[in-house]
Amino acid sequence: MAAHIPFSVRLQLAGQLVTRARIFYDIWWFYEGADTRPKIIDTMDMYSEFFRFDSHANFVALIVYLGGLFEKRADTVNLPALVSEARASGTAPADVVAQAKALLAQVEALQPKVATLRSNLFAHRSASLSYADAFRKAAIKPNQLRELTEIGLRVVNLLLVSRGLPEQVFHAGSRQHAEALLNALTTRGGT
Repeated sequence: MAAHIPFSVRLQLAGQLVTRARIFYDIWWFYEGADTRPKIIDTMDMYSEFFRFDSHANFVALIVYLGGLFEKRADTVNLPALVSEARASGTAPADVVAQAKALLAQVEALQPKVATLRSNLFAHRSASLSYADAFRKAAIKPNQLRELTEIGLRVVNLLLVSRGLPEQVFHAGSRQHAEALLNALTTRGGT
């Protein structure tokens, strides 16, 4: 078995993964959300092949990243393993580990839902579940995906701060750029 890269490096990687997952969520939900889609659908329809696949690509990336962050394998960079290692090695104070574990417990029921999508549709393609059936089986809602990113960031930041490392933050720039792109395309009128 190969040695793990240092804990602090894996922790910073987890921070990057969770902030990227949120970017994927923000762009995907900008395209698909009930509050935003009606305002942009006409422009998206002018470039339907791009936006159909861009929306899908952001959703797939979101699910793959969240699936990886919340899985419970010892050989990958994921939040449960980092919290367990912090507890076992004393890498973080006991109260920080307890807070991180409590946060993970809040979203523990969502992990299998994400894993259903990741494992049956995106990382692998099930031969026995249709696309629609996999979504019905997962039964996960967009606000739950957002919650996973929020909890993930809180867990990462608890551990980062306990190690004297800078906190990670969500950035709105990618969504703002997507909005600007759609506005520019609307102004152009599809020409």
